[in-house]
Amino acid sequence: MLTSLEQWIIQLIEWLQELPGGPWAGLGAPFLEAIFPFLPLVLIISANAATYGFLLGTLLSWVGSLLGTILVFTAVRYVFRKPMTRWLEKHKQGVYWLERINHMSPISLGFLYSLPFIPVSLITYLLALIQMPLRTFIMAAGFGKLLVVLIFSVIGDQWEEFIQSPFRLSMLGLLLFVLWAISRGLEELLKRRAFKKRNEQLKRELDAKRTTL
Repeated sequence: MLTSLEQWIIQLIEWLQELPGGPWAGLGAPFLEAIFPFLPLVLIISANAATYGFLLGTLLSWVGSLLGTILVFTAVRYVFRKPMTRWLEKHKQGVYWLERINHMSPISLGFLYSLPFIPVSLITYLLALIQMPLRTFIMAAGFGKLLVVLIFSVIGDQWEEFIQSPFRLSMLGLLLFVLWAISRGLEELLKRRAFKKRNEQLKRELDAKRTTL
């Protein structure tokens, strides 16, 4: 199994190296992932680090992903806001997340962007719909994406050691589990905060009605 995985990684690295444009291809891959979120960002980040080295691979992955995310944000905010709002009204999952991020700080949003198990593309859409200031959005997304890029760039830069070391593989599996657990825990925390704010709002509205009677 490890041999087949190693061969697959080598093929992926060779494929990236053969793409025209050199490092521009490494920049374009995470850029496209931000627009088409079904692409495997974690594999792209790791492959960039394995192909171009840790420093250049990290820079290409971070800049490419951040530029793509900014493009999506501005497109939704200034071009597709009305159709996206109609889409949001028809999907409970969108409303579900909107209630959770509406009152979050930029630091908390940045932490959301650093978790690979959180639907960051949906978060980008929602932040654009609530018209978050562009500068604040860039700070939050840039901080969060830098964290996740650094983590998986380290793995990509040392992928041979990870493949050959059961201990490192175990630590990688543990890291992914911890990130998943943090994602679930944060989602539950945001859910409780949203329900609490909703109940407080309903209580204020009820008190206001009683006052007018």
